[in-house]
Amino acid sequence: MLIGTVKESEKALLYKNEKLVKVLESGRYVFPNFTGAYRYEVFSVEHFGIDTKKSELLYKKYPELIKKHFEVVALGEEERAFIWIDGKFAELLKAGATKLYFKEYDVKMEKVNVKEEMRVSTKYVKLLEGSWEHILRVNISAHEWAYLYIDNVLDKRLEVGMHLFYTDFFDIKSSKLDKRVKEMEITGQELLSADKVTLRCNVTMHYKISDAVRYMETAFAPHEYLYKHMQFAIREHIGTKTVDEILEHKNSLSEEILERFLVHCEKIGVTIESMHIKDIILPGEMREIFNHVIEASKRAEANLIKRREETAATRSLLNTAKLMKDNPTLARLKELEALEKITQSVETLNVYGGLDGVMHNLVDLREK
Repeated sequence: MLIGTVKESEKALLYKNEKLVKVLESGRYVFPNFTGAYRYEVFSVEHFGIDTKKSELLYKKYPELIKKHFEVVALGEEERAFIWIDGKFAELLKAGATKLYFKEYDVKMEKVNVKEEMRVSTKYVKLLEGSWEHILRVNISAHEWAYLYIDNVLDKRLEVGMHLFYTDFFDIKSSKLDKRVKEMEITGQELLSADKVTLRCNVTMHYKISDAVRYMETAFAPHEYLYKHMQFAIREHIGTKTVDEILEHKNSLSEEILERFLVHCEKIGVTIESMHIKDIILPGEMREIFNHVIEASKRAEANLIKRREETAATRSLLNTAKLMKDNPTLARLKELEALEKITQSVETLNVYGGLDGVMHNLVDLREK
């Protein structure tokens, strides 16, 4: 005997000799099973229905029996279906799926031909939060460009926002690029100047993409392409100059290098915002030599300035002397100034000859 109980929240499929013969509602059942011909399979009603693989097999073999006890959703090969159960969105069925839902629920569906309509309608976008099979999700920010490729062929540019696509029948991909200004650093670049001196330089460049399609399709690795050609431009330009020329024109080197580099930027759709040579580093021995040269130059310049100042001071003294010789009153004023300084710098002063001696004999600048 086969004795079984089906709970109120369950249904069961009864098989005899592996053939479905009945769908059991809740209750207690007894079947003669001397030969082991009977078996039953229990399903929880709380799961809404039976999984798609089993549903497809059951509906194909027992369509009339299944229709009596289940709501049947059978999709064409190019169709997917959005399923609502009791007014709430439940799931998105894959293309060509068959699924059985228990009749205890109010099941509604909306079919979509995903071969004719690859893009998910905006009314469904909010329903498909999270990960879904054969759904491509592309979220585009305001600072990004995004392009849609269908079977590796560029289709169109996508606008800012959220986009979802069915990928059941097509290879759909997206490529995103950042519109904002980017920075490229070339550090420790070793060069050989025209006079065979090894230099190192550091360069910073800021650029942005002006033509996104050209940027994606012209070079396999655009960033590496820019980096390499910037290196070549630096080598080609600085390598033709001596160390003295490099140091003398270091402020204009960036513009000259950029002129050589711009043709490669235009080729891949890039606009240069700025480019600067931050450092030019000499090897240790050359740095010492240049420091000595600069030190000697500055010392000679300081000596020259000192000589000029001494000459100017001597000339000023000579002019003063000439004026005092021709103008006794001016000479007398100078004497009084000197007398004032003397009296301020001594504590005790012995005077002979009275006031006249102080005024006329203590300081005398006139020619005898």
